[in-house]
Amino acid sequence: MKKFLVIVFMGLLTGCASINYSDIENSEATVSNIKVVELGEVGTDEHQLDVKFDYSITNYHDTFKLYTCSVLFANSQDELVTTSKKRNPCVIDAKNGSISVKWDTPLSTSAGYSKQALGKLVFPIKFYVAIHQKKSRNTNIIIGKSDALFLSPTNISTQ
Repeated sequence: MKKFLVIVFMGLLTGCASINYSDIENSEATVSNIKVVELGEVGTDEHQLDVKFDYSITNYHDTFKLYTCSVLFANSQDELVTTSKKRNPCVIDAKNGSISVKWDTPLSTSAGYSKQALGKLVFPIKFYVAIHQKKSRNTNIIIGKSDALFLSPTNISTQ
């Protein structure tokens, strides 16, 4: 009986601790002072971007894991894609600051981009540094992103 009460109590605590992200007002973010270095060789297991940037979030909410950042690659006129081996490679926990993150490009064979996404890549490959705000457990919105940047590897084959 004691085990049952403990389980019920833990369930209640977990339910009370969950956050309704959709109730949190949207913030706005700016990304600045971007520095990008390409690492590794195109077509190998690890072609990455080493990205460093500053950010500032207006209407910041101090909520656990509410804000994240990513590198988004354009694979058509209106579609952006990204993938990461880590669950949350770039969590933001302050109103402003500096971030340094390594991100796999679609030109890395181990990155995990779908064949469909790779088939839609347009050369030169355009990418953005973006800041996201969580809106539910599995969705987020972009609240700020950089101007377009371009990959510049010297040995891209478009065939």
